[in-house]
Amino acid sequence: MINTPPGPTLLGFDVFFVGTILSGIAAFAVILAIYAAVTVKDPMASRVKALNERRDELKAGIVKANAKKRTSLIRKTEGTERVKDTLAGLKVLQQSQIEAVQQKLAHAGIRNKELAVVVILARLVLPIVLGITAAMVVYWSDFFPEWGSFKRFAAFAVAVLAGYKGPEVFLANK
Repeated sequence: MINTPPGPTLLGFDVFFVGTILSGIAAFAVILAIYAAVTVKDPMASRVKALNERRDELKAGIVKANAKKRTSLIRKTEGTERVKDTLAGLKVLQQSQIEAVQQKLAHAGIRNKELAVVVILARLVLPIVLGITAAMVVYWSDFFPEWGSFKRFAAFAVAVLAGYKGPEVFLANK
């Protein structure tokens, strides 16, 4: 008997050796668990600290002006105002429609109410863009030569409908 293990075996493996390996893995897992439990950082600690500092600044009357953030907000407002003016000029903007889209944005978790105008613009522009693209692909380039006139019209209609309902479906899924 050459190479016989000195202790008991199970399926050809030395039981003491396998037990030693498993004990080592268990000890390593315990040490790793203790390390992870001891070194856990509170994710809200930095946020609470920043809020406390901001509260102290406001109490002292110091108002920090974040110019970069303000110009970004102003730029967004100017852009949405231009879109709003364009839509109002086309007579497609109604207050009830804006409020309904703002509600959908809020349900989607988007807090910027000014994006309601962008969604309304997308519902106006996307059917035109997708319709023209579908017409060019289906009719003009003859990309699907085996399709009959009904299938071609159906593809065109689906593209226009997807352009109109696309922003609403996106918000509903978000």
